Amino acid sequence: MPDTPPQVLLDVSANLRQARQFLGWSQDKLATAAGVSRRMLVNIESGDSNVSLGTLDRLAAALGLSFAELVRPPAANPMQATAPVTVWRGRHANSHASLLQSLSSAGRTVELWVWQLAAGERYEAEADPTGSHEMLYVIAGELELEQAGTRRRLAAGDSLAFASDCAYSYLNSGDIPVRFTKNVLLPR
Repeated sequence: MPDTPPQVLLDVSANLRQARQFLGWSQDKLATAAGVSRRMLVNIESGDSNVSLGTLDRLAAALGLSFAELVRPPAANPMQATAPVTVWRGRHANSHASLLQSLSSAGRTVELWVWQLAAGERYEAEADPTGSHEMLYVIAGELELEQAGTRRRLAAGDSLAFASDCAYSYLNSGDIPVRFTKNVLLPR
């Protein structure tokens, strides 16, 4: 029996197809606008592709959607409390990232996330759009942030704000899971 795709991939598939069709765009037009291959887009729309967060960002931007609008269950009411959406899972079972909330206002989008990285886990992030920033707060464990050849260590209780418009990585070199929150500030 084939594996069922995670619910978030099914939600992305439905939201992507609905937004593309609302605009009257072909898959080729969206693929070109987002800078992804048509094959990748076909796989995403069918729920058959584990896609990077960066690719989802590019697709959302091309469609004029926020990241949250793309990954939330279809027809979610933005005025209702929403359940976290687990958008990323690592190699280890207890490595995951969940989008808690998103708000767009005054030309910017703010996202609130909670992350957990198992011991030895690493997450490679693509650059966010120019003008983007992140604010991190470490709840437990020790997080390492690697960016432009520099590595910063953040212990429980530490926070850091940084420009996220270049590639960066989160690492857990410790022996226990690291848990942290992040706010992402994106130009809309």
